[in-house]
Formats: sequence, structure tokens, C-alpha cells
Amino acid sequence: MKIYLKDLMSMSSRRIYPIDIERYDVEGDIYLRRLEDVTGEIIFYYDASDILHIEYALKGKMICPCAISLEDVEVPFELNEDEKVVHKQDEDGFFINENMEAEQLVHYIVSPEVPIKVVKKEKIEYSRGDGWSFVSEEDYKASKKDEIDPRLQKLKEYRFEEED
Repeated sequence: MKIYLKDLMSMSSRRIYPIDIERYDVEGDIYLRRLEDVTGEIIFYYDASDILHIEYALKGKMICPCAISLEDVEVPFELNEDEKVVHKQDEDGFFINENMEAEQLVHYIVSPEVPIKVVKKEKIEYSRGDGWSFVSEEDYKASKKDEIDPRLQKLKEYRFEEED
């Protein structure tokens, strides 16, 4: 479904766009691979002061890469917002600059909610090589727990002299 900016500027009543996206693959975004099972609606309307508003109620799943294994991780989302539509990017509000498909508009709406770092909940198998391996932060701290700082190693050898 195509959403035309010129139609939004000349509308006289509320315009409702139902959203039902089964899968939308996102390109060029390192934090988001795709959107799945997105449902809801997007509503455009003018308020009493003739300012165009966008109201949306969307829920679905973001598929993001795991920060460690790069496997797909499902991140559920639910958005309910009401914002004014602006015509310049530096203004406060929701910026729409051209005609766009409903999927692109949903991606534009969801983009600020995409997490920067996602780690899957299942146990992660860390990579290993010849003489090296990745370890979790907990395993690293456990291995360093009993280790003495090399700068203070000499103090361990120091013996106090007893006075008579």
C-alpha cells in the first residue's frame, strides 16, 4: 500500500491505514534484519489548530542479530504514539519527506526502538582456535579471581623480621 504525502496534506478527515505485515526484510541496517508479524494501524488527522498528526498502534517482532554469535534474535515490540508531522528534518516531530510504502513507514517508525545490542538467551558456543578462545565475561572474572596482580607479586615473597 502506497501512502502519498500530497493526499495527506489535502485530506479533510481521519485517514486510517491498517497494517498487516508478515515479513519485511530491511537492508542497510546493522541492528535490524527484518520485521515480522507486524499488525496495527496508522492514523493521520488534522487537529483543531490545523496541524497534521500521526497516531500509530503497532505490535510485532524485530529480528536483530545477536551481538556475539550473529544469530537471529526475536525482539517483540509494541508502540502506541501520537506525534505531529513536520516538513523539515530539524523540527520536533515526525518527519515524512516523500511518498512511501506502508512497510517503509513502519520501518521508519520502528527504527528508534531497535536495540543496539541483543544477546540470545540460550547458551552461546564461543569460538575457539589454535591457542586462543573467546570466553564469557563471567568465566573471565572467575579465572582472574585468584590471580595476583604481577606488580604486587614481589610483596608475596617479602618476610617480616621478628624483633627479639
